[in-house]
Amino acid sequence: MELRKPVIDMSDYNRAARLYWLAATSVGALALCWSIVVVLCAANNLLGIASLMAVVFLAGLRPIRIPGTITSITPGDIFIFLSALMWGPPAAVLVAATDAFAGSYRTSRRWTSRIGSPALMTISILISAECFSFGDRWLKEHRLDSTATLIGTLLLFSLAHFLLNSLLTSGLYALKQQKRLISLWWSNYCWASLTSLASASAAGLVYLSITQYGLSALLAAAPLVAIVFATSHYYFKQADERAKASERISEVHLATVEALATAINAKDEITHDHVYRVRVYATGLARHFGLGEPEIEALRAGALLHDVGKIAVPDYILNKPGKLSAAEFEKMKIHTVVGAQIMERVNFPYPVVPIVRHHHERWDGRGYPDGKAGDQIPLTARILTVVDCFDAVREDRQYRKGMTRDQACAFLSENAGTQFDPAVVRAFLENLSVYEREIAEHKAAAQPAFAAGRQAGLSESAAHAVPAAGLEQAASDPPEYIKQIHAAHVEVASLYEMAQHLSARLEVSDVIALTVSRIERMLPFTDCVFYMRRERDDSAFAAFAFGKNAESIKGRSLGAGRGIAGWVIINGRPMCNTDAMLDLNEFLGDPECASRTAAVYPLTNGDKTIGALALYSAEVEAYSSAQLHLLESVSRLASTALQHAMLFEQTKANTSCDGLTGLPTGPALYARFDQQLGEAKGRNEPVVVLCLGLEGLRAVNESYGYQAGDRVLTEAAGVLRNLVGDTGLLGRVAGDEFICVLRNCEPGEAAKLGEILRNEIDCLSVEARPEEYARVRLRYSVQECKEGQTVDDLLHAIAVAARKGRTTQKLHSAGVEPTESRMVS
Repeated sequence: MELRKPVIDMSDYNRAARLYWLAATSVGALALCWSIVVVLCAANNLLGIASLMAVVFLAGLRPIRIPGTITSITPGDIFIFLSALMWGPPAAVLVAATDAFAGSYRTSRRWTSRIGSPALMTISILISAECFSFGDRWLKEHRLDSTATLIGTLLLFSLAHFLLNSLLTSGLYALKQQKRLISLWWSNYCWASLTSLASASAAGLVYLSITQYGLSALLAAAPLVAIVFATSHYYFKQADERAKASERISEVHLATVEALATAINAKDEITHDHVYRVRVYATGLARHFGLGEPEIEALRAGALLHDVGKIAVPDYILNKPGKLSAAEFEKMKIHTVVGAQIMERVNFPYPVVPIVRHHHERWDGRGYPDGKAGDQIPLTARILTVVDCFDAVREDRQYRKGMTRDQACAFLSENAGTQFDPAVVRAFLENLSVYEREIAEHKAAAQPAFAAGRQAGLSESAAHAVPAAGLEQAASDPPEYIKQIHAAHVEVASLYEMAQHLSARLEVSDVIALTVSRIERMLPFTDCVFYMRRERDDSAFAAFAFGKNAESIKGRSLGAGRGIAGWVIINGRPMCNTDAMLDLNEFLGDPECASRTAAVYPLTNGDKTIGALALYSAEVEAYSSAQLHLLESVSRLASTALQHAMLFEQTKANTSCDGLTGLPTGPALYARFDQQLGEAKGRNEPVVVLCLGLEGLRAVNESYGYQAGDRVLTEAAGVLRNLVGDTGLLGRVAGDEFICVLRNCEPGEAAKLGEILRNEIDCLSVEARPEEYARVRLRYSVQECKEGQTVDDLLHAIAVAARKGRTTQKLHSAGVEPTESRMVS
């Protein structure tokens, strides 16, 4: 349910402005009530006063707005002064309040203005009219009254009324906008003194005519007043149209600059919202420090253009996810100099170049490009440095997570006096809530943010909104050309970064994880699957799967040539924008998991296809040609990296694992053995080593050959591995020798395990020849790890104990004889 705004909406009023408005309206209401009572009690000339109020109300509905200001004029001032001359201050108050209400009702939709404006007018006209009345009586008492003194006093009356009314009104706007009172009054009201004096002169002439010729003179003066104001209305309308035309040309210029700058900023993930927020922060601080309009306009342009020099910085540096190297940082620094050189060619009428060149200088002098420090840095550049950094650190980037508001404020405070001007930081944090409220109002209004300039017919809030240069799009829907430019630069940077990282990745899982992380940033998908080709049957095995249905897909297989992935692996050619369910029907039973389209590219090793990279999407109807081109590039990079990773893992497996038994051996065994000992000592757990040896293997080799001996060794190792399981670390030392490290185990428990292993091996028989079986027996010994023993010490003690027969358990051994032949039923 949408909430209705209150009748008296003061959401954009700060505390001081609210108190000022309440005080003014209260005093104005009292003055108006007093005037009504006095007029009614006198009961004279009620018809004349009512007639003037009606005329003033109708005239006030057609105010003449002065181009370039927030003020407007009506013929009402003439009748206000005339009523003061004819009937005194109370009548003038009623006419003035009517005129102010009619004018504000026409120019603003907010009741704060419709009530506040008549109240301020009532106060000013009552004070000035009473002073005029007192002066007029004094002149008459001293017999100094004449036409000249009347006109002179009337002119002083109009000047006093003008000063009071304009200063009271300017005071309210100055509190609201946190501007200087005098500068606001001078830019919007100083010229209006002439119209006030002219109105007073006209009122004096009409009054003198009435005293000489009666009320008929009023009928003669009315057309003259109407003609003067009609002419003024036409003139100001033409001037306003010329101002708008000039403003539109300026807007086109600024919009062109913004479009070009935004296209460049798209390389560096700079958004429209970021630029607008920086403008609001910067211009607010500029007003806080009392900077002039040229500096404020320079900051508005600088917020957009300060990074234009990044056109000279390579994309891979701008979008690098990690820390820049020294050489890359030096390359990044040149964007300030290049940007300043570009801005010098534009020849802006305000000082933009110093902002662009020095916005990366530091307060302590350690910035770039010129190493300026402290007050040597232009104030505008110091302001932009603070506000740009504050907003930039709050936005998410591909290489970091954005800070919260409190974290960003703390970051500014911590670096004030080193990186940032402490005075600027202090002023910014004190006024941050004001700036954020202004940004929130702009976003809620969703209004176009054009360059500075006030237009006739705008509401009060719109007339005071801080604008931006060029039409600003909503942050959630950037222009299509920005999307295309940004996508192109992200593609190049991502592929460069991917190639750079893949060259250092040796594990297959690392290669897959990095590839998928880059695909996620560039291409949409519901599921991403890496199929590997099985040599024995050419099937497509889903070795890695990521996405919504990863658990249902991973580990499943497509038969040779089946589905899209199976066809791609067999034929070595990509297949794109086809029905994804040709693959996923094999794995997914739930129709809600259906995907619309698939893009599958082969992973190759020379002329041989080793697998396939598949993207399945439930959201995308079809991948575009640009997306498919990108996926093809990714698959080529992944293919090369996978070749190296698979070769590395194969070599690593050959050197660290026994080819027959699959058990760790050599350096890998010692490393894992050492790790187990270290972890056990850290937890103060006992460690026992079970030394195992096969008796009779040599006899099997001599009787049946080495192939039969290898089969016996493999089967025996499999039995040992299955029985030991997760209770210990089993490895092959050499020949027929094995060791098993048991953590948190007592020697007696290890001996029991040795007995179990021995019994199982004694029952093992392996067919060496048709109907002939070979058997071996197991011997074991138990050695407890003592305090301070290293891996080498322990293994040496086991070897010595085995040779000399000193073991903690009885050494079990048996002669090795080939079994006799028997028939197999």
